[in-house]
Amino acid sequence: MSKIRLHVNRADSASGQIQVNITTQVNASKIRKAVHNGREHWILPSYTLPANVIMNNGLYPASEIDAHYAGLEGTLAPLGHPTVDGQFVSAFSPEGINAAHVGAFNRNVKKSGNRIYVEKWVDVEVAKLTDGGRELLERVEALEKGEDVPPIHTSVAVFLEQMEANEQQQAAGAQWVAKIHGMDHDAILLNEVGAATPEQGVGLMVNADAATPLKANAGVLAGESFREREQRIDRAARERFAPGPDDYAWVADFTSEQAIIVRNGGSAEVYGYSIENGKVTFTDTGSPVERQESWVATVTNSFKRFFTHQARPDKTMEGDMPLTTEEKAGLVTDIGAAVAANIAEQIKPLQDAVTDLQANHKALSESLTANQKAEEAEKRKAVAAKHGDVVANALSGDALDVMFKSLGEAAPLGTNAAQDSAEDGAPDPATYFGGK
Repeated sequence: MSKIRLHVNRADSASGQIQVNITTQVNASKIRKAVHNGREHWILPSYTLPANVIMNNGLYPASEIDAHYAGLEGTLAPLGHPTVDGQFVSAFSPEGINAAHVGAFNRNVKKSGNRIYVEKWVDVEVAKLTDGGRELLERVEALEKGEDVPPIHTSVAVFLEQMEANEQQQAAGAQWVAKIHGMDHDAILLNEVGAATPEQGVGLMVNADAATPLKANAGVLAGESFREREQRIDRAARERFAPGPDDYAWVADFTSEQAIIVRNGGSAEVYGYSIENGKVTFTDTGSPVERQESWVATVTNSFKRFFTHQARPDKTMEGDMPLTTEEKAGLVTDIGAAVAANIAEQIKPLQDAVTDLQANHKALSESLTANQKAEEAEKRKAVAAKHGDVVANALSGDALDVMFKSLGEAAPLGTNAAQDSAEDGAPDPATYFGGK
């Protein structure tokens, strides 16, 4: 485990800023050699600035570290934190360069998990020019060979202001909160760990083992948030279920192990999923579900829910409900009966309407037929009076109509005085018109 110690210089109390030196141990197994700018360099990897931890009763928020860690790129890596008359000074000051520079600088600064990764690049030729530089090279070469020598530590100099902690932060164990103003350097330490004294301007020293994470639910999210997981699952769902430019898929709901996926506006399906190294992997197949009080399996389970609604509370019907052979047979019978009853109930109004229509049609047909028969009888009677029953009875349809029309005014349709005239002959004109 890396060791971290905290050194605080309170000399600059007027501005309220203090220099905090957070110390970590170099990973000896990762020390390597490289050629940079045509010159040989030793590279010492280290980590610093763990986020959202409490050291020396102070909270170091991830937001503060994220805002300033990049400032370490290209800074000097002096041999020890340079001082003047026991007080820390900038590694970039003339005194700092003259006292502590051994040809080392910081490169490849980046965030790694909840810590900051920093490499110390030591120019071998420049390091050979000073006693401190030569001691550093000897230690590096011994570690690289696996010899039993003291480790090399690195220590980042952070300028910060101690802010008052709020109630939630105090509940999490912090007495103050770090407000970082800048980074000055990340030093290489050979013999200083555990040896600093108040006379050297060091006020406090805290081992990393005493650093504690924030307590859960204490004002800062711990672990992956609900929104982060939702976005991660949603991206994975689009990659898995919407491969084409015209396809789309979305996550309707999810738990810690299952997700409801809707594809191209179709039916919803539930898939199991797992997350490993930040990658979401869905199961090969899904099962259809539907939304009721909550997501329940469709088809069998939903029918079972319908037919046993009074016997079982709704909340007990979620998930799989295995059925025996007898239950399946009974379920099929119940489904058939329910469907038949439902169909009969739905079509009864239509059947009643058809029956009424048939009755009305029959009545209308009989009425029209009666009128037609009466009219035909009148026509036949008129033709018989003129041409006899044999002719009249032999005619029907259009032939009867033509013969009836040929009678003219002498044979009006219906019973009237024309019948008497046909039998007795025409009246005497003088008598009929009164001699006028």
